Amino acid sequence: MLEQSSLQSVESSTGAVMTAMIHVTDHFHAFIVRAGRVDLMVNGDRHGLRTGSGLLLAPGQLYQVVSSEEATRFVDVRVDPYDLFAPLLAERFVTPFMTGATLPLKLLTPTERAEKAVLDTIDKVSRSLHGDSSFALLDATLQMAVVWRYWIQQTNEQSRLVGQDRMKAMLAYIHEHVTERVTLEQIAEAGGLSRAECCRYFTKWTATSPLAYACDVRMEAAAHQLQETTESVAAIASHYGYTSVSHFVQTFKKVHKVTPLVYRKGKKTK
Repeated sequence: MLEQSSLQSVESSTGAVMTAMIHVTDHFHAFIVRAGRVDLMVNGDRHGLRTGSGLLLAPGQLYQVVSSEEATRFVDVRVDPYDLFAPLLAERFVTPFMTGATLPLKLLTPTERAEKAVLDTIDKVSRSLHGDSSFALLDATLQMAVVWRYWIQQTNEQSRLVGQDRMKAMLAYIHEHVTERVTLEQIAEAGGLSRAECCRYFTKWTATSPLAYACDVRMEAAAHQLQETTESVAAIASHYGYTSVSHFVQTFKKVHKVTPLVYRKGKKTK
């Protein structure tokens, strides 16, 4: 693996530049700026990298160096991540991040402790590759594996946060429409998901189905209304979208283990 490794470090020193050259990352890239400032366009967004800062880019991203200050020095360390691990490890820690949704970039600033450590590691990779040690490639490969590990941890965290936002949106929709018999399509749309994906999210986050959760929310609200008002069961059933009182009673009993009238009587007694 080491003799044919794709790992390399490209060091550049530039004056003020403006270029139209657009690159597509075919490897995992780690940029660091040793001096000056470089402005990069990544997937249409502009990012300024100052001295000591850096950027991690996944394969398949569009980037362009649009400008740099005088006497700017920056490093581009690049590698096919499959070259960092043995096949069994690569299958687990590389393939899912090459074929699934990934973070297109990660900005690194020296003011953040964890990011500073990553920046220092990238710098070590570059210096190792340009050194004359017989173990230079081995040292650089091990160090770059640490950088990749950091990056996929960020990817996992981002995916988790995206999932969290989707769940929050779907839960908010259910609670905002508690008096309605919401459909699976409506819940899924609120989270920007397909019906199947919506069901998978609820199974993972709530251990129940979307419609079952929506029903529980309605029955909890109905129970509160039974306790706090003197409205009839029929009126409450209608309020929560039930045209059949008997269906409402059956559903309520399934959730609360007693009928609405027994529930009301028991709460008043307590």
